[in-house]
Amino acid sequence: RMNGTAHLVLTPHYRGRWRSNTPQLLRRQFDQLEALVKEAVPDMTLYLGNEAAIEREVGDKVAEGRILPLHNSRYVLLEFSYDTSRIQMVDGVMGVISSGYTPVIAHAERYRIIQKDKKLAGDLLEVGALIQLNADSIMGKCGLGIKWTCGRLLRKGMVQFVASDAHDPKERPPLLKDCYDHVCKRYGRDYA
Repeated sequence: RMNGTAHLVLTPHYRGRWRSNTPQLLRRQFDQLEALVKEAVPDMTLYLGNEAAIEREVGDKVAEGRILPLHNSRYVLLEFSYDTSRIQMVDGVMGVISSGYTPVIAHAERYRIIQKDKKLAGDLLEVGALIQLNADSIMGKCGLGIKWTCGRLLRKGMVQFVASDAHDPKERPPLLKDCYDHVCKRYGRDYA
C-alpha cells in the first residue's frame, strides 16, 4: 500500500491528438499491470478510466467508447486548461451531462476561473458536476493561493473527491493518508 491507499484508479490522459492511446491498448496494458500488482500487492485493487482533456464532443466520445469513464461507470474525469473560461467550463460540463454521464472536475483548485469566480463551483455542482481536489494542493504543496481555494471549497462542502494525482512515488507521491488526517482535523471526520 502507498500511504494507506488500497484502491487505485488509473487515469491516463485522453487527448484527441494522441491517436495511439486507444481504449483497447489501455485495457491491454491495464490487464498486464493488474496481474503484476496482484502478485506484488495482493490487497491493492486497480481500476481504469481516462482523464479527458475537454474538447468538442467529449460526452459523445465516451458514449462511443473512445474515452473511458471511471471503472465502467457513468462518471467521467474531466480536465480543462488552466486558463479556461467560465463559458468553456460550463459548456464542457453540459456536453458530458447531455450524453448521460456525470462529469468529475479534475483538480478543480488549479483552474484560474474557479479561483476567481466564487460562484462557479456551486453552479457546476447545481447542474450535476462533481468536484475533485488534489491532496497535495490541500496540503499546501502547490502554493498558498491554491491551498486557499481548496480551503474555501472544503469549508463550503463542495468537494466530493480527493485524489492523489500521483504520477510516481518520488516526484509526485500520493499524500492521501496525510490529507485525510488534515481534512478530518479541519473539516470533520464525517466529511473526510
